[in-house]
Amino acid sequence: MYTEIAENVFFVEGENQGRYPYSNSLLLDDQIKVLIDTGLGPERIRQVDRDFSIDLILISHGHEDHIAGNILFPKALIGVHHLDAPAICRVDRLVELMGAEGTALEELTYSFLEDLFALKDSRADRLFDGGEQLFLGIHELTVIHTPGHSAGHCSFHLPLAGVIFLADVDLSSFGPFYGYLDSDINQFLSSIDHLETLNFDIAVTSHKPVFNGRQNVLMKLEQYRAKIFERENKLLEFLEAERTLDEIVARAIIYGTFPEPKALFELMEKNMIIKHLERLSASDRISVTNRGFKINC
Repeated sequence: MYTEIAENVFFVEGENQGRYPYSNSLLLDDQIKVLIDTGLGPERIRQVDRDFSIDLILISHGHEDHIAGNILFPKALIGVHHLDAPAICRVDRLVELMGAEGTALEELTYSFLEDLFALKDSRADRLFDGGEQLFLGIHELTVIHTPGHSAGHCSFHLPLAGVIFLADVDLSSFGPFYGYLDSDINQFLSSIDHLETLNFDIAVTSHKPVFNGRQNVLMKLEQYRAKIFERENKLLEFLEAERTLDEIVARAIIYGTFPEPKALFELMEKNMIIKHLERLSASDRISVTNRGFKINC
């Protein structure tokens, strides 16, 4: 369950190999015992606390698959970027950020979060801005604000150990996810640029195994970044004919096929497509028509 990747630094894989609806964690067995994210699954979370008695929970961002285990740590302090604190403190704020509040999907979204995650309102005891240095004993940890996936998304750097926790800059083959209302494609790209300037030899992400070797991680980051532009190229190709927003969403350019509950993932696709349309419109690559959208010749 625990893989030591540096002195007193452990990769903890979530259930189902950290795939959604679970996520991986980083554990620091230092004078202050730290766990980053609590989406391992309830049994693994309980095992971690039995084995290490966690003092501090660091939340990379306020999404359901990273915070579901917060309520299992009543004594540990919980730290999160101030922009994502509302989403961990109030389930209704998360529903709002998903774009479901006040829509026909609101009830389905609440049921999804309850049935799959047993999600509850959490605490936020310590709020970060980014740039904070936490002295844990052997290790010093730096909080790095890496917005894009969410407004307050953070990565965590252990410079002496050469380890970085990239969270949901997850280097997956799916590519970047920016389906919540506070997600931002341009910020995501800037965050990747910033991460590439940091020194590390080992990268841990929320949903994939450990990545070793700085050059390997830099290559993976470039491949990951490229997914954004691949999606835009597919969208531009589809917009050679005039399309409505509903037609674009049904094309499933990002997801390919929609998981269940289909309506909820269609909403995520719609949120991401809208962000691409806004980017392409701002650069005059597409026009808004009476019916929808079309590429500019």
